[in-house]
Amino acid sequence: MSGEKLVKFEMLPREGDITLDSDAVALLRQLACRPDQMQALLRCAQRAEYWDACAQRMDQSTRATQQRCDAMELLLKHTCCPGNVNFSQRTLDEYSDDSQVNLEEVVKDMGGDFVNAFPVPPTKMIRLTHRARPGYTPSMIAIDLNVAGNGNNYLDFTLQFYLVPGGSSSALGLEVGPLYRGNQYLNKDGTQIRVKFPEYRAMPIDVGSLETLAIVIKNNGAANNLDSAFVSVYYDNTRFYELCKAKCSGSCAVPPSMPVPQ
Repeated sequence: MSGEKLVKFEMLPREGDITLDSDAVALLRQLACRPDQMQALLRCAQRAEYWDACAQRMDQSTRATQQRCDAMELLLKHTCCPGNVNFSQRTLDEYSDDSQVNLEEVVKDMGGDFVNAFPVPPTKMIRLTHRARPGYTPSMIAIDLNVAGNGNNYLDFTLQFYLVPGGSSSALGLEVGPLYRGNQYLNKDGTQIRVKFPEYRAMPIDVGSLETLAIVIKNNGAANNLDSAFVSVYYDNTRFYELCKAKCSGSCAVPPSMPVPQ
Protein backbone atom coordinates (compact mmCIF):
# COMPACT_ATOMS: atom_id res chain seq x y z
CA MET A 1 0.00 0.00 0.00
CA SER A 2 1.31 3.31 -1.01
CA GLY A 3 1.87 5.94 1.66
CA GLU A 4 2.29 3.45 4.47
CA LYS A 5 4.99 4.13 7.09
CA LEU A 6 6.81 2.00 9.62
CA VAL A 7 5.63 2.66 13.13
CA LYS A 8 7.87 1.99 16.18
CA PHE A 9 6.21 -0.55 18.42
CA GLU A 10 7.16 -0.95 22.13
CA MET A 11 5.79 -3.30 24.72
CA LEU A 12 6.58 -4.47 28.27
CA PRO A 13 8.75 -7.61 28.52
CA ARG A 14 6.87 -10.76 29.18
CA GLU A 15 7.56 -12.94 32.19
CA GLY A 16 10.46 -15.27 31.43
CA ASP A 17 12.06 -12.95 28.91
CA ILE A 18 15.72 -12.08 29.60
CA THR A 19 17.05 -8.69 28.66
CA LEU A 20 20.82 -8.61 28.09
CA ASP A 21 22.89 -5.51 27.72
CA SER A 22 25.75 -5.25 25.26
CA ASP A 23 28.38 -6.25 27.81
CA ALA A 24 26.52 -9.45 28.71
CA VAL A 25 26.04 -10.29 25.05
CA ALA A 26 29.74 -9.76 24.39
CA LEU A 27 30.62 -12.01 27.32
CA LEU A 28 28.30 -14.78 26.14
CA ARG A 29 29.72 -14.48 22.63
CA GLN A 30 33.25 -14.86 24.04
CA LEU A 31 32.24 -17.89 26.09
CA ALA A 32 30.56 -19.44 23.06
CA CYS A 33 33.77 -19.07 21.08
CA ARG A 34 35.91 -20.46 23.91
CA PRO A 35 34.39 -23.66 25.35
CA ASP A 36 37.40 -24.04 27.72
CA GLN A 37 36.51 -20.77 29.46
CA MET A 38 32.92 -21.92 29.85
CA GLN A 39 34.15 -25.10 31.53
CA ALA A 40 36.40 -23.07 33.83
CA LEU A 41 33.45 -20.85 34.79
CA LEU A 42 31.33 -23.90 35.57
CA ARG A 43 34.10 -25.39 37.72
CA CYS A 44 34.32 -22.15 39.71
CA ALA A 45 30.58 -22.23 40.32
CA GLN A 46 30.78 -25.84 41.45
CA ARG A 47 33.59 -25.02 43.96
CA ALA A 48 31.83 -22.03 45.47
CA GLU A 49 30.56 -24.10 48.40
CA TYR A 50 34.08 -25.45 49.02
CA TRP A 51 35.62 -21.98 49.17
CA ASP A 52 32.80 -20.79 51.39
CA ALA A 53 33.53 -23.65 53.83
CA CYS A 54 37.24 -22.75 53.75
CA ALA A 55 36.41 -19.15 54.61
CA GLN A 56 34.27 -20.27 57.54
CA ARG A 57 37.04 -22.51 58.86
CA MET A 58 39.54 -19.68 58.59
CA ASP A 59 37.18 -17.39 60.46
CA GLN A 60 36.76 -19.95 63.24
CA SER A 61 40.51 -20.52 63.42
CA THR A 62 41.13 -16.77 63.65
CA ARG A 63 38.67 -16.43 66.50
CA ALA A 64 40.20 -19.38 68.36
CA THR A 65 43.71 -17.93 67.92
CA GLN A 66 42.55 -14.57 69.24
CA GLN A 67 40.99 -16.22 72.29
CA ARG A 68 44.20 -18.11 73.05
CA CYS A 69 46.21 -14.93 72.60
CA ASP A 70 43.90 -13.03 74.96
CA ALA A 71 44.28 -15.81 77.56
CA MET A 72 48.08 -15.73 77.19
CA GLU A 73 48.13 -11.96 77.59
CA LEU A 74 46.13 -12.22 80.81
CA LEU A 75 48.56 -14.86 82.08
CA LEU A 76 51.56 -12.68 81.23
CA LYS A 77 50.02 -9.69 82.97
CA HIS A 78 49.43 -11.81 86.08
CA THR A 79 52.94 -13.28 86.00
CA CYS A 80 54.62 -9.94 85.42
CA CYS A 81 52.71 -8.18 88.17
CA PRO A 82 55.24 -7.06 90.85
CA GLY A 83 53.06 -8.73 93.48
CA ASN A 84 53.69 -12.11 91.83
CA VAL A 85 57.44 -11.77 91.25
CA ASN A 86 59.83 -13.23 93.84
CA PHE A 87 62.81 -11.13 92.76
CA SER A 88 63.08 -7.87 90.82
CA GLN A 89 65.03 -7.65 87.57
CA ARG A 90 67.56 -5.49 89.43
CA THR A 91 68.23 -8.35 91.86
CA LEU A 92 68.49 -10.89 89.03
CA ASP A 93 70.98 -8.66 87.24
CA GLU A 94 73.23 -8.68 90.30
CA TYR A 95 73.64 -12.46 90.00
CA SER A 96 74.38 -12.40 86.26
CA ASP A 97 78.17 -12.54 86.81
CA ASP A 98 78.17 -14.92 89.80
CA SER A 99 78.64 -18.62 89.01
CA GLN A 100 78.86 -20.08 92.51
CA VAL A 101 76.88 -20.26 95.74
CA ASN A 102 78.86 -20.50 98.97
CA LEU A 103 77.35 -22.45 101.86
CA GLU A 104 79.06 -20.52 104.64
CA GLU A 105 76.31 -19.45 107.03
CA VAL A 106 76.09 -21.63 110.14
CA VAL A 107 72.55 -22.66 111.08
CA LYS A 108 72.34 -22.24 114.83
CA ASP A 109 70.28 -23.78 117.62
CA MET A 110 69.61 -27.04 115.80
CA GLY A 111 69.95 -28.93 119.07
CA GLY A 112 71.24 -32.45 119.64
CA ASP A 113 74.79 -32.99 118.39
CA PHE A 114 74.79 -29.80 116.30
CA VAL A 115 77.21 -27.00 117.22
CA ASN A 116 76.62 -23.30 116.58
CA ALA A 117 80.14 -22.47 115.38
CA PHE A 118 83.49 -23.94 114.40
CA PRO A 119 85.43 -25.94 115.52
CA VAL A 120 83.43 -29.14 115.30
CA PRO A 121 84.61 -31.66 117.93
CA PRO A 122 84.51 -35.44 117.36
CA THR A 123 80.98 -36.95 117.30
CA LYS A 124 79.52 -33.46 116.66
CA MET A 125 78.19 -31.89 113.47
CA ILE A 126 77.51 -28.52 111.91
CA ARG A 127 74.96 -27.29 109.38
CA LEU A 128 75.85 -24.73 106.70
CA THR A 129 73.58 -22.92 104.25
CA HIS A 130 73.35 -19.79 102.10
CA ARG A 131 71.21 -16.68 102.12
CA ALA A 132 67.94 -16.56 100.17
CA ARG A 133 68.52 -15.82 96.49
CA PRO A 134 66.93 -16.42 93.06
CA GLY A 135 66.65 -20.08 92.12
CA TYR A 136 69.53 -21.84 90.40
CA THR A 137 70.54 -25.26 89.05
CA PRO A 138 73.71 -26.61 90.73
CA SER A 139 76.20 -28.47 88.54
CA MET A 140 79.41 -29.04 90.54
CA ILE A 141 80.48 -29.15 94.21
CA ALA A 142 83.85 -28.13 95.68
CA ILE A 143 84.68 -28.56 99.38
CA ASP A 144 87.66 -27.68 101.60
CA LEU A 145 88.04 -29.10 105.13
CA ASN A 146 90.59 -27.72 107.57
CA VAL A 147 91.32 -30.39 110.18
CA ALA A 148 93.16 -29.52 113.42
CA GLY A 149 96.74 -30.77 113.75
CA ASN A 150 97.19 -30.86 109.97
CA GLY A 151 95.03 -33.97 109.89
CA ASN A 152 94.22 -35.44 106.49
CA ASN A 153 91.99 -38.38 107.34
CA TYR A 154 89.02 -36.94 105.48
CA LEU A 155 87.35 -40.32 105.64
CA ASP A 156 86.32 -39.39 109.18
CA PHE A 157 83.86 -36.78 107.91
CA THR A 158 80.44 -37.39 106.37
CA LEU A 159 78.56 -34.80 104.31
CA GLN A 160 74.88 -34.74 103.45
CA PHE A 161 73.10 -32.12 101.31
CA TYR A 162 69.53 -31.01 102.01
CA LEU A 163 66.96 -29.00 100.09
CA VAL A 164 65.12 -26.67 102.49
CA PRO A 165 62.21 -26.86 102.99
CA GLY A 166 62.05 -29.16 99.95
CA GLY A 167 58.44 -30.17 100.50
CA SER A 168 59.39 -31.88 103.76
CA SER A 169 58.10 -31.28 107.29
CA SER A 170 61.48 -32.32 108.70
CA ALA A 171 63.58 -29.57 110.25
CA LEU A 172 66.53 -30.83 108.21
CA GLY A 173 64.69 -30.62 104.87
CA LEU A 174 64.76 -33.09 101.99
CA GLU A 175 67.90 -35.17 101.50
CA VAL A 176 69.66 -34.56 98.19
CA GLY A 177 72.09 -37.13 96.85
CA PRO A 178 74.00 -39.77 98.82
CA LEU A 179 75.83 -39.52 102.13
CA TYR A 180 79.30 -38.43 101.02
CA ARG A 181 82.64 -38.97 102.71
CA GLY A 182 85.25 -36.23 102.92
CA ASN A 183 87.76 -38.27 100.92
CA GLN A 184 85.39 -38.05 97.92
CA TYR A 185 86.13 -34.30 97.81
CA LEU A 186 89.74 -34.12 99.04
CA ASN A 187 92.92 -36.04 98.31
CA LYS A 188 95.38 -36.84 101.10
CA ASP A 189 97.47 -33.81 100.11
CA GLY A 190 94.43 -31.56 100.51
CA THR A 191 93.83 -30.90 96.81
CA GLN A 192 90.19 -30.67 95.77
CA ILE A 193 88.17 -33.23 93.87
CA ARG A 194 85.23 -31.54 92.21
CA VAL A 195 82.12 -33.69 92.30
CA LYS A 196 79.12 -33.42 89.99
CA PHE A 197 76.01 -32.29 91.80
CA PRO A 198 73.55 -35.20 92.18
CA GLU A 199 70.63 -35.57 89.80
CA TYR A 200 67.08 -36.78 90.36
CA ARG A 201 65.53 -39.15 87.82
CA ALA A 202 68.43 -38.40 85.48
CA MET A 203 67.54 -34.70 85.49
CA PRO A 204 69.33 -31.72 87.12
CA ILE A 205 67.95 -30.65 90.49
CA ASP A 206 66.71 -27.05 90.69
CA VAL A 207 66.96 -25.04 93.89
CA GLY A 208 63.88 -22.82 93.80
CA SER A 209 63.67 -19.16 94.75
CA LEU A 210 61.80 -20.08 97.95
CA GLU A 211 64.32 -22.80 98.83
CA THR A 212 67.90 -22.95 100.07
CA LEU A 213 70.58 -25.59 99.89
CA ALA A 214 72.16 -26.81 103.14
CA ILE A 215 74.87 -29.28 104.10
CA VAL A 216 75.45 -31.17 107.34
CA ILE A 217 79.08 -32.08 108.09
CA LYS A 218 79.67 -34.60 110.85
CA ASN A 219 82.99 -35.30 112.54
CA ASN A 220 83.23 -39.05 113.11
CA GLY A 221 86.90 -38.94 114.13
CA ALA A 222 88.25 -39.75 117.55
CA ALA A 223 90.71 -36.90 118.13
CA ASN A 224 90.93 -33.95 115.73
CA ASN A 225 88.49 -31.06 115.52
CA LEU A 226 87.19 -29.73 112.23
CA ASP A 227 88.45 -26.15 112.46
CA SER A 228 86.69 -24.82 109.35
CA ALA A 229 85.02 -25.81 106.12
CA PHE A 230 84.29 -24.06 102.85
CA VAL A 231 81.58 -25.42 100.54
CA SER A 232 80.96 -24.00 97.05
CA VAL A 233 78.23 -25.06 94.64
CA TYR A 234 78.72 -24.03 91.02
CA TYR A 235 76.06 -23.34 88.40
CA ASP A 236 75.83 -21.95 84.86
CA ASN A 237 75.27 -18.25 85.52
CA THR A 238 74.99 -17.41 81.78
CA ARG A 239 72.12 -19.84 81.29
CA PHE A 240 70.59 -18.69 84.58
CA TYR A 241 70.54 -15.08 83.42
CA GLU A 242 69.16 -15.89 79.96
CA LEU A 243 66.29 -17.88 81.48
CA CYS A 244 65.52 -15.26 84.12
CA LYS A 245 65.58 -12.11 81.96
CA ALA A 246 62.32 -10.20 81.73
CA LYS A 247 59.96 -11.77 79.18
CA CYS A 248 57.02 -9.38 79.51
CA SER A 249 57.84 -6.82 76.82
CA GLY A 250 55.66 -8.41 74.13
CA SER A 251 51.93 -8.06 73.65
CA CYS A 252 49.23 -10.14 71.98
CA ALA A 253 47.13 -7.11 71.11
CA VAL A 254 45.92 -7.08 67.50
CA PRO A 255 47.28 -4.08 65.53
CA PRO A 256 44.64 -1.57 64.31
CA SER A 257 45.39 -2.61 60.72
CA MET A 258 44.39 -6.21 61.50
CA PRO A 259 40.86 -6.16 62.93
CA VAL A 260 39.51 -9.40 64.28
CA PRO A 261 36.66 -10.75 62.12
CA GLN A 262 33.28 -10.45 63.80
